[in-house]
Amino acid sequence: MEVASLRPKLMSLRATSFHGENKAASSGKEPWNIQLTQTIEVGLATMQVPAVALQAVVKIDLVAHASKADAKDQKAEFNGSYEAKFDYPPEATEEKIFPLFDQESYQYVLVAQAFPLAMTHFRREMQSMGFDARELPLGI
Repeated sequence: MEVASLRPKLMSLRATSFHGENKAASSGKEPWNIQLTQTIEVGLATMQVPAVALQAVVKIDLVAHASKADAKDQKAEFNGSYEAKFDYPPEATEEKIFPLFDQESYQYVLVAQAFPLAMTHFRREMQSMGFDARELPLGI
């Protein structure tokens, strides 16, 4: 079992890219069909900074395709990429941490912290482009 002193701490989440196109005018009352695709990668990085020897990285790519239910030619598309970085304490070593990455539950704990933050930003950006994204999930 993981030792509490070796738990990584979420240090940053940043949007590395966002692109959206929504040329359809919307009153917010028309039904839209939304298809959300997510790609999530989890990895361990070795840092050259002495204070932070190891870092877990979670990369999240979100793609949403939407079309009006009654007018399939009216479409909207949104793409976002996010990167979360978790710092391990200096006493953490690759030998202790690397085997944990084979456990789905360990990966889930990292992703579960980063995904809601990424999805919140993604939904806000969609809403700023005139698209009602309240029905998209915040959790994984």
